[in-house]
Amino acid sequence: MTASRDPDRLIRAFIAEGEEALQDRVYDVVRAHIEHKPQRAGIGPWRTPAMNKFVTIGLGAAAAVVLLFVGAQLLGSGGGRFGGAPSQSPEASVAEPTATPEPTATPEPAGGLPEGPHLLWEDPANGLSITVTVAAPDWDGTPREGYIQWGPTGADGPAGAGMIGFTEGEYYVYADPCAWSSTRPDTPATTVDGLLAALANQAFREASAPEDITVDGYTGKKLILHMADEVSDFDACDQDKDGVAEDGDPTFGLFAVPVESPARYSQGVGQIEEVWAVDVDGQLVVNIGVYYPDTPQNAIDEVRAILASATFELP
Repeated sequence: MTASRDPDRLIRAFIAEGEEALQDRVYDVVRAHIEHKPQRAGIGPWRTPAMNKFVTIGLGAAAAVVLLFVGAQLLGSGGGRFGGAPSQSPEASVAEPTATPEPTATPEPAGGLPEGPHLLWEDPANGLSITVTVAAPDWDGTPREGYIQWGPTGADGPAGAGMIGFTEGEYYVYADPCAWSSTRPDTPATTVDGLLAALANQAFREASAPEDITVDGYTGKKLILHMADEVSDFDACDQDKDGVAEDGDPTFGLFAVPVESPARYSQGVGQIEEVWAVDVDGQLVVNIGVYYPDTPQNAIDEVRAILASATFELP
């Protein structure tokens, strides 16, 4: 914008039909406002020649609007073309913006795991996967980690619960779960009957009689292992550190898969292991529900429902 503006001329032109003298205070304010109004530079191809016609017209209109506003503010009830005392004009009615309702967040279950199917485990070696259905709140877990837990303490005692799955097919059941590093067998259990027999004979365990089961169309058996009363703590048990029997955490082992350290071990004194073993097209799959004598019955029922809901997928 290059055209210069003469504020004196604009002001006088506007009031030519009315008073010939403008109060000095009003005059000075209006002039100062126009002279200090910043001008916007026009840059870019979007500005067309037709817009230049509106520049000159706009200058006069801007001066008139400024004069009208400032004069009304400073003159108050003075005479002139505007009449007597200014009337109280109603404020413009501005519609309140309609607030966009925020989406209602789906409440998170207490345990963080939504109810429904959950991919429990997918074996990176053989591709066999386990999916279970969680039909109650208060469960926690992450897909493919192999286990889920219930309640504020998870599978820890004295009243927690959980479920864990294995698809490795070979299970080395320790003769003594406390002295696991020296009592691992040379030959693994690879069948349902062989696994359950070895678990029933493990020291410091009290086993129920095996029961026949069918899970996802596959047959198998289950048994319940109670930790013997004489196990008062784990402090004297072999210590496991990074998969090696050396200084680390005392561990009460159940069995190993082809690595040395326990793949499954108890989290607390008195823990009960409900072992469900099924043959999935020749592959021994072991799902274990865990709980304690003080675990609420509803949580125990949920553990068993999750075990029964398991489905298996082969690559």
